Amino acid sequence: MKARKKNHQIFKPDPSKRGKRISGKTGLPPGSLVHIGKVLTDSVSVNLTEYNSKEIFQRKIETLDSLDVTNSLNSWIEICGLHETKIIESFGNRLGINPLILEDILNTEHRPKFDMQDDLLFLTLKAFYIDTNKEIKNEQVSFVLGKGFLVSFQESTHPWFEPVRSRLVDSTGNIRQHGLDFILYSLIDVIIDQYYEVVESIGDHLEELEDMIFDNPSQILIYQNRMIKKDINSIKKALLPALEAINKLNRNKPELIGKDVIIYYNDIDDHILQILDYVDTHRELSAELKENYLSNLTLRMNQVMKLLTIITTIFIPLTFIAGVYGMNFQNMPELTWKYGYFAVLALMFIIIAGMLFYFRKKKWI
Repeated sequence: MKARKKNHQIFKPDPSKRGKRISGKTGLPPGSLVHIGKVLTDSVSVNLTEYNSKEIFQRKIETLDSLDVTNSLNSWIEICGLHETKIIESFGNRLGINPLILEDILNTEHRPKFDMQDDLLFLTLKAFYIDTNKEIKNEQVSFVLGKGFLVSFQESTHPWFEPVRSRLVDSTGNIRQHGLDFILYSLIDVIIDQYYEVVESIGDHLEELEDMIFDNPSQILIYQNRMIKKDINSIKKALLPALEAINKLNRNKPELIGKDVIIYYNDIDDHILQILDYVDTHRELSAELKENYLSNLTLRMNQVMKLLTIITTIFIPLTFIAGVYGMNFQNMPELTWKYGYFAVLALMFIIIAGMLFYFRKKKWI
């Protein structure tokens, strides 16, 4: 790999700017560029990877003047950070990307979709991952494929595409023999593979919850199950339109994707369907866990009520005996009997033993 001169990032965000809600676009004309969502990175970075079958170059883009996608090399541009709309607009103008596409890119709450505009292929997806705190996070990743260039847009600097970059640098397999349509497939495949890791983690967590709910049901467990169900719903909400987008791409067979590469996109379709099956299974298990929690809670409540009922039943005759001899009438011969106190205690113990034997025989205890 040939080295290029070292460069540094020059795109710095305005600290006063923050992501907006969709309502912030009310009244604006179509194509107005407004960032919708949270700011997930402090600065916007732009990386360029240029390659052909024999060589590869990597560098950071400092100014648009240094960006040239008209040469014979395949150009993959990575833009990390969407909150600086002026930067996104400048790249869009330089590469001829329609403002309507840029508008969808900046709206990070947009559902996954596929579209073709002005000889450009546009695809946006939701990418899920597990962060260092073992929490499930997601962000929007968008792609624009044109003649000679591919642009990927992501909200943060999360290294989604490091495996693809490593394969390009090492020339693993035949990745450099293909064009940017195959790189786009590889980037999408990396995102879909992350779903497997997230879904498997959810499955492991559900199995742990199942054991804990059976052993000792508690509100904290049902709360965790509710959070898992929320993650499951978010994943399914992202996968269904993603499946629709990939299906639309496969049906349209755009010219920018070669016939020898389109079969790989069909494989993505199969992977999404498989993940959806896992998601549905986990969703059913989550619902069963809630039912098991309520059943175990009811069972434990019944056991407590059963114990209290037995204790109450035992003390009814004892209370009757104590009440009779607690009336203190003068004409009660037992009160003056020398062994009356001990006889009454013995009678109480006999009653307790007899009732316990009877309950045991009936298998009530």
